Amino acid sequence: MNGFAHPWLLPLAAAAPLLLAWLTVCRSRHQRVPALATAGRRVRVGQAAAPLALLGLAAAWVAAAGPVHLFMSQSPSTGRDVVVLLDVSASMGAGGPGGDALAAARRAVQTLAAARRDDRLALVAFGAQAAVVSPLTRDHATLVALMSSLAPAALGSRTALGDGLAVALQLLHDSARGSAGVVLVTDGESNAGAVDPLTAAEVAADRGIPVDAVAVSGGEAEGGSGRVNETLLRAIASRTGGRFVRARDGAALAGAFADLARLQPVSKAAAPRAVAEDRSAVPAGWAACLLFAAALLDTAGRRAWA
Repeated sequence: MNGFAHPWLLPLAAAAPLLLAWLTVCRSRHQRVPALATAGRRVRVGQAAAPLALLGLAAAWVAAAGPVHLFMSQSPSTGRDVVVLLDVSASMGAGGPGGDALAAARRAVQTLAAARRDDRLALVAFGAQAAVVSPLTRDHATLVALMSSLAPAALGSRTALGDGLAVALQLLHDSARGSAGVVLVTDGESNAGAVDPLTAAEVAADRGIPVDAVAVSGGEAEGGSGRVNETLLRAIASRTGGRFVRARDGAALAGAFADLARLQPVSKAAAPRAVAEDRSAVPAGWAACLLFAAALLDTAGRRAWA
């Protein structure tokens, strides 16, 4: 579809010929008769400048009105929508056999963000309750900065895994099927919250969202067992088509996230958007040529009267 960016300028394009005609009449009243009859042909050449100038001005106003070609663009894009679901219960910072699990998780997520520049990443933290730390974004630097502010037990000492998974799935509500995923990092057992983790896993499976469950080694802390429920995490990964990874130390956790970073990008259709392709170059070019030609002919005509 064709249109104009500034359609209100079009009446000026129509008025330009009228204005030029008026100026031509006024000018003709003040012109002198040429002294030599041999100048007749040059006079006629000069008179041809008026219609060229008329057309040039009209073309210039059309160009100023901004002719555009409007169409809908739906070009494919690459990348995935990934929600990192991070356990920040008290045991994640208690210093178990694998050290500070939360600090190791931060480093691993930072590696994932650096390797997956085309992905939209989000961060959901959960303890006794779940909260969105960052919505889906390609601004990975901001996400990493927000993650660094998370402290163990900031959302309570217990572990509401099901609530966290439900919040993560809500962030992926508008993501294309097959291009979204959840990476769950936890060191404990689900012992709080209103949503059963396996119920949330069934919802993820129905929507085609795999949940990769990464079990890390934390420590004992008040309000949590500090023991990983591998049976539950394996069940979540199995039901959703994800993977279960047991990371007993920071190096194993980094390796697990490195494997996730090697996932191939997924082509997906971008949301349709209106695109306006500028077409003003053509009338602008005609305007320049016509006005230049008019100026040359006008100069030739003036010399005939000299």
